[in-house]
Amino acid sequence: MLRSFKPCSKLVLSMVKLETQARPSSFSARSIEQTHDIGRQIARQLVFPSCIYLHGDMGAGKTTLTKSIIQAFGYAGAVTSPTYNLVQEYPVDQGVIYHMDLYRLEDPSEIEFLAVDDMWSERSLFLIEWPERAAGHLQAADCEIFINKAFDTSQDTRDITLNFLS
Repeated sequence: MLRSFKPCSKLVLSMVKLETQARPSSFSARSIEQTHDIGRQIARQLVFPSCIYLHGDMGAGKTTLTKSIIQAFGYAGAVTSPTYNLVQEYPVDQGVIYHMDLYRLEDPSEIEFLAVDDMWSERSLFLIEWPERAAGHLQAADCEIFINKAFDTSQDTRDITLNFLS
């Protein structure tokens, strides 16, 4: 059963900011430190409310990048992976960041048990890893982040693409 989400009227400022980001931005990281720097750069481009899908293979660096984004919004506590509990909540000045790791979902309808639609508001930012595991049951993405790790080289290189959707 598909859940319908309440339409979210974004602030005019938010819409202008998203519209100016129509072209994909590409980054390359050769270390964890550079991945953190890129996460902070991406955070400066995000607005509340937004839903961001993160795509990449296991071990590509989705959680590492997400941690940097959350910390860039001023969250000072520990940022942990939501692999086992599926959702972590981080209150920040702008609202609440919800970090979801849906890898463990076996059926897209299992997302219903998380009451994700109840979390969505004008003060929400969703960072969702493995969104394809809940296809058809999530808020539509405002932005997608693609992370490709070069597993076949001796360098720890990640190519990161930020794509705002219209």
